[in-house]
Amino acid sequence: MKSLRWLLCLACLLAAPSFAQNPAAAGETPTETRRDENNPDFYLELIAGMQEKRLYYASLAHLDLFEQRWPKDRRALLLRADALRQTGDYAQARDYYRRLLAQETSAGAHHGLGLIAAAEGDLAQASLSLHEAARLAPIDARILNDLGYLQLLRGERAAARLSLFKASELAPDNRQVGANLALYLLLEGQSERAEQVMEKHGFAEAQRASVRNDAVRMGRAGGEPGKPLTDSGRVEMVK
Repeated sequence: MKSLRWLLCLACLLAAPSFAQNPAAAGETPTETRRDENNPDFYLELIAGMQEKRLYYASLAHLDLFEQRWPKDRRALLLRADALRQTGDYAQARDYYRRLLAQETSAGAHHGLGLIAAAEGDLAQASLSLHEAARLAPIDARILNDLGYLQLLRGERAAARLSLFKASELAPDNRQVGANLALYLLLEGQSERAEQVMEKHGFAEAQRASVRNDAVRMGRAGGEPGKPLTDSGRVEMVK
């Protein structure tokens, strides 16, 4: 079965895979460099930036180094789980998400578990996890976008409408949110509004055709229960 098409992306953060050898950015003073070398927040932002550039294995290597210096950081635990999920190691990713949830309430962990469940075809469990993630982080457009797409797959269009319009207004410039919103509008027969959304986001004709084709296919199926919600199978609509 054809894999899913879109995944909400965060805005890219600074990425510098050579951080361990040369963490200084051009123009930084020695004082700034020393501050950043010893700043775990800076390092975690850099690792997150690697993941936004799909450098998941590099991010795992840097997480190994980070955890030598700052062990048991829960933010690093979530980044590791996300990287493992993105590389297809669902068993280890699930274990890390659950370890994190054993320590604290985490919308990110529920989001990740939901994506894994959907990728494995368990859309009922995916729905439970993504709803919990959205409850814990009600203004996270990434979560709302994935939840809205899952709801479209399950034929829950009224619920999808609310999730996707929330995501669209929270992240008005995000093209993947726009793609899912256009898909919803096409399914509702609002083709003119869908075209306006795609025009706003500057979709090429091939991208528009892909959205239209998905709407036709999904409309015939009435949603596609059992279709996996995967990250890697989606067409990259951003950048």
